[in-house]
Amino acid sequence: MDDPTRPCRLPQEAGGASGRLRDQPLLPLPSASFARSLDSLSTAIQTILPAARSDRDTPQRRFVRAVLARYVWLPDTPVVASRYDRRLASSLFERGVELLVVEAALLLVGARRALREPWLTPLPQVRSFAYYQPTIAEVLDNPRPPDLDYLTCLLRRLRPLAELKLARLRHRERHGNSQAAGGSIDDPLDAASSVPRPRSTR
Repeated sequence: MDDPTRPCRLPQEAGGASGRLRDQPLLPLPSASFARSLDSLSTAIQTILPAARSDRDTPQRRFVRAVLARYVWLPDTPVVASRYDRRLASSLFERGVELLVVEAALLLVGARRALREPWLTPLPQVRSFAYYQPTIAEVLDNPRPPDLDYLTCLLRRLRPLAELKLARLRHRERHGNSQAAGGSIDDPLDAASSVPRPRSTR
């Protein structure tokens, strides 16, 4: 089992880079970066809830929005979240699960899938947020909190694949295939209500 507290350093950073990994700048990719700010999902670990958008933007809504934004950001997940995914995310908030715990689980599973040995059979695309529930339980059972440096390492490794996913979706939108993509990638949660509940969680 992967340990979310295990230290992790990228090969290019092993030669004496100073400071903590999470404090080092992450430069945008040359042609496929859609990060809009320094606190974008492509540049930062989610440790606190996003800012409220209105007076009716409750902590639960902000939690669900943050969780599902990371979920659809991952390279092998759907473009939009379903109503079933929203209910699962809401149930985590109601149980008092911290945002960082869910963030760690999503990044751990994303890395396990993306960084498999190349000769192994490719895994099918994730179809539901329920796929991550066992790993969320793993992180909750760990007596130590998730290590932010390790999570930042996973984020850096996953980011090029997530950016490629966004670039492909942008290409589809620009060439008249936005309906096939399932919704706008500018706000991938907008179309959540139109996505049916999946038949299987794996």
